[in-house]
Amino acid sequence: MAEHEEMVQSADFKDRKVRLVVFGILQIILGSLSALTVPLMIFGMIATAARKDAAESVNVRTMIPGVLLYTLLGVWFIWMGIGSVKVRRWARALILVSSWIWLICGTLGFAFVLLMIPNMYDKMAESGKIPGAVEIVIMCVMVTFMVMFYVIIPGLLVLFYSGRNVKATFEYRDPKVRWTDKCPLPVLAISLMTVGWAISMLWMGIYKWTIPFFGSILSGTAGAIVILILILLLIYTAYGTYKLDIKAWWCALLVIAGWSLSTIVTFSRVNIQDYYDKMGFSGQQLESMKQYCAILGSNMNLFLGFWAIAVIAYLIYIRRYFTKVL
Repeated sequence: MAEHEEMVQSADFKDRKVRLVVFGILQIILGSLSALTVPLMIFGMIATAARKDAAESVNVRTMIPGVLLYTLLGVWFIWMGIGSVKVRRWARALILVSSWIWLICGTLGFAFVLLMIPNMYDKMAESGKIPGAVEIVIMCVMVTFMVMFYVIIPGLLVLFYSGRNVKATFEYRDPKVRWTDKCPLPVLAISLMTVGWAISMLWMGIYKWTIPFFGSILSGTAGAIVILILILLLIYTAYGTYKLDIKAWWCALLVIAGWSLSTIVTFSRVNIQDYYDKMGFSGQQLESMKQYCAILGSNMNLFLGFWAIAVIAYLIYIRRYFTKVL
């Protein structure tokens, strides 16, 4: 063991093993906090279902995706934390790729919320239910949380795990070629994104398979068929892009363009509150979201258009990696 440490110190890089352990432990803690949220949410669902007015106040079924999300986040962060502590090459690749996705999506989401804050503040002031000072506190807390969770934390992970010495430490302490080494990290990002997208589409079964589709809203059997086709395309895209198959790259481009066009056309013609209604939200939930639906609807197409352009531009950027035709 001592001999191995001497070899590490003599190598042409600074060993970051201790820092990797620290960052790994922090991610395990973050995952544990996410996992602890799950029983609290389940308890809240049980308590809500036991209420006599549960059917009128909260649709418990619509809370299930939140439970699934925090469960997956808990597993992911703990798994990545263990990989960092054990200095596994796959851990660096997955942490770096997921953190970049987290940072970019979080920053875009935060910018979107900033655009909505003035209208949200005006709506809260018009309702008169919350004192002005409390409104300001709520906004400040929300902005602080979003900056911390969506920008600072992923930014620190990207900054640390992209370091030259960190990369060299992983390669030196784990010389075995891992599955993440067989795909360029920029391409691996698209593969992971499409896997996550496919998983999120499964959750739409909780919302009656409701999906926007080129100017209309599908649900039930029709929606389930469209979503199933989309999931199959996403699975093919995830596997094919990992294998650097040019056909999968074209599939990714068409799916992104088609989905964006379909969603933008739909919400240009359909009120977003009608979309939530078909998803199965209760009357009281719809009423409470009414003021925010107006704000969201007026900005959604702008956000979706920007997102589509950004992703398509990224796909064009990584096109150079796709040379294999199956």
